[in-house]
Amino acid sequence: MDVPRLRVEFIEVAELTMVSLVCEDLAQNDDVATLIRSVGPTLVLTALLDGPQLASRWAARYASVLADDPGSAVLTLTSFGMVQRSRPHGRQPSPIIALWKDPGSGVREIPLEAGAHGVVLSVCMSRATRRSADGRWPVDNGTSCYDVAVHQLRAASAGSGFARSRSPASARYLLEVPELGVLTAWAEAVAEILAYAPAGTAALLAESRSGAPWRGALGLSEPSAQLGQAIDLMSREVLATANKDGVPEYEAVLSAATEDRPNEPPLNGLVRQVLRGMLEQRRTRQPAA
Repeated sequence: MDVPRLRVEFIEVAELTMVSLVCEDLAQNDDVATLIRSVGPTLVLTALLDGPQLASRWAARYASVLADDPGSAVLTLTSFGMVQRSRPHGRQPSPIIALWKDPGSGVREIPLEAGAHGVVLSVCMSRATRRSADGRWPVDNGTSCYDVAVHQLRAASAGSGFARSRSPASARYLLEVPELGVLTAWAEAVAEILAYAPAGTAALLAESRSGAPWRGALGLSEPSAQLGQAIDLMSREVLATANKDGVPEYEAVLSAATEDRPNEPPLNGLVRQVLRGMLEQRRTRQPAA
């Protein structure tokens, strides 16, 4: 049989450089590791035909090599069926289907929980310091990748049926991309103030609305009618959860943002989705008490 030459493909998107490896590349990585170090990818994805991805097994040790040098984040992944078939004598099957390793936060085992059908791993990008061995000063022009949250996915017990096809007239965006960015920024500000100074939430929301004097002082235009309505909806959503002292609480706002409201208008649903996203992201970064 004709065996082609080994080839490794890198994918570069903006500042993110990814490479996908198979189990053999990770297990016998002499040649591959040299190539990986010469490129220094941000993220290494490795698909394995292996058992559970425990921190004590071989994949974690080899992932640590690439995490230490060149400093890549490494995700090893195997199928749930392989994990369940791996049953060493005297041990129960392990649900750990993936393992995440990055230079900053160490090793994280990722399970597939009972009843779940999939896992979503959220990652963030940040600036990283690039160093050299020839005496040059370190420069913060690198990019690092780190995990922030793991979400278990469960399929609905009943199907939703066929959705009605949308007419071309109704297929338009609720908010333009810059407007959605502004709404997301205000939602992030709400998440921050709820986490650290909830008593100031009402004042912050007042500054977000149309007509706030600071926009004129900075020469900024007022929000569009649609964006202004979205900001007002977010303000009402947050303030509606206030306690007897008139102060909204983080968990109450998050609970309201995650409620199932099938008949609400599309803009209301978009506002709650953005608010929920920022609250959940802030909670994953909130240090334990």
